[in-house]
Amino acid sequence: MARQASGGGGRSVLSAVCGLLAIVLLPVSLLGFWASVMLTRTDVFVEELRPVVTKPQVQEALTDGVVQGVLGAVDLQPAIEKALEAPIRTQAAALVASPQVTAAWTTGIRALHTQFIAVMEGRADTKLDDQGRVSVRLTIPVPALTSTLEQAGVPDAGSIAPVVTIPLVKATDLQKAQVAYRIADAWGPWAPLVVGALALLSIALARRWRTATTLIAIGWIATSLALALVVMVSREPLMRRVDPEVARTIADAAYGLAARNLYYEIAIAVGVGVVMLVVSAVSLAFGRRRAR
Repeated sequence: MARQASGGGGRSVLSAVCGLLAIVLLPVSLLGFWASVMLTRTDVFVEELRPVVTKPQVQEALTDGVVQGVLGAVDLQPAIEKALEAPIRTQAAALVASPQVTAAWTTGIRALHTQFIAVMEGRADTKLDDQGRVSVRLTIPVPALTSTLEQAGVPDAGSIAPVVTIPLVKATDLQKAQVAYRIADAWGPWAPLVVGALALLSIALARRWRTATTLIAIGWIATSLALALVVMVSREPLMRRVDPEVARTIADAAYGLAARNLYYEIAIAVGVGVVMLVVSAVSLAFGRRRAR
């Protein structure tokens, strides 16, 4: 009898530990799976962020960036610059809304992600910006403005191409980011399966499987909703760290699009938790009927 009690107590403890791990690790597994898809697969990254350049706020920011880049690349008298700004802005606005820039954007973010992976895997030289951050540079071709600049007497107008600098990570945090990237790449795809296995083991070992199922389900719903709240609340503080303004606007639009997949994962986790609660409740009601 003592051995049975001891064995039953050990199973209960193991069940509780597995259940607690399944709850605590769920947000980590969702983030890990999301990172393993978005940050390590270039095709997925490009497909998700392709629409960024079609956002009105991004097009407006890119227009400002083109105007500043063009005027900053030429040496003109202030009066001439002022006179040129309006027509350059008009043509730049039409340019950033054109298919050519959409194609350039797609090519640029593909190159950006390829370089990001190379940096994270330590296969590329890291170039720092003036704030000590590892950054990538996105070139925006402006062939439509060539004639306007040539008429103003700008030499080599066809070679002018404004560049948007997008910071990735502070140089001091690069090693940590590389470790996190490698973990996400290696374990991210398997993380949800591990959490699911822990939950099933907890339920299988529990003396009262319905109670274990209910507790895990409530824990999953709570931690999933907490993760969604963190993702939403973190957006503004993270964007404030991005400079310049053009890069901040692009990053903000990209954040919204990239986070969609994470929200989908969270919704699935909440849905699974609700189904578990329903199954537990229906099983309990059915069991009570049979007991009568």
